[in-house]
Parts: sequence; C-alpha cells; structure tokens
Amino acid sequence: MELHVKILGWLYVLLNAVFAILGVITILGGLAADVGSSVQHHSAGGLLASGIGSVIGIFLLIVGLPGLILGYGLLTRRRWSRILGIVLSILELFNFPLGTILGIYGLYVLLNQETVALLNN
Repeated sequence: MELHVKILGWLYVLLNAVFAILGVITILGGLAADVGSSVQHHSAGGLLASGIGSVIGIFLLIVGLPGLILGYGLLTRRRWSRILGIVLSILELFNFPLGTILGIYGLYVLLNQETVALLNN
C-alpha cells in the first residue's frame, strides 16, 4: 500500500496544482484587465473583467489548495492526511468523470488497513 499512497499523493498534487495555476493565471488576467481599463479611463468592461477574473481565480485557488495540502501530507506520511484524504475523496466522487475515478481510488487506498498502519507510524 505504500506505493498506492505515494501514487495517490502525486495525483492530488498534480491535479490540484492545475487548479492553483489556473487560479493564479485568472487573477493575473483580471489584474491585467484592470490595468488596461485604468489606462482607458476605467471602462466598465475592464472593471467587470477584473472583478470576475479575481473571483474565479480565488475560487480556483480555494478549490486547489486542500488537494495540494493532502498530496503533501500523503507523500510525507502525516497522520492527518488520511482523514483529509477520505473527506476530499468523497467530495471528488461528484466531480465526474476524473474526480469520480480519483475518489474511488482514494477511498480504496485510504480505507485499507495497511494504509491505516502505514500512516499511524
């Protein structure tokens, strides 16, 4: 199960890093739209784009951050990572289709007795 825990950790890191990177890019795009609108005398479109971009970017960061923390916890075998992993895996079940696969795999790995013993050391 040690290999499965590492694989699960890397899957959570990689998939949630995508969300975090998209969040940063969206926030920067929103800020760029705000800068462009201030040069053009604060156009309504630029202000709207910067506001929406910031909200979406922050949402993507919030969505990606717990998965990154979980991935770190699994890779470093932290005790708390099992409980967080079970919660996030249950939530991933609703994210069809890739999240469903990840959630099922996560529950399989984290509910296994060998994993319990591995993460409790």
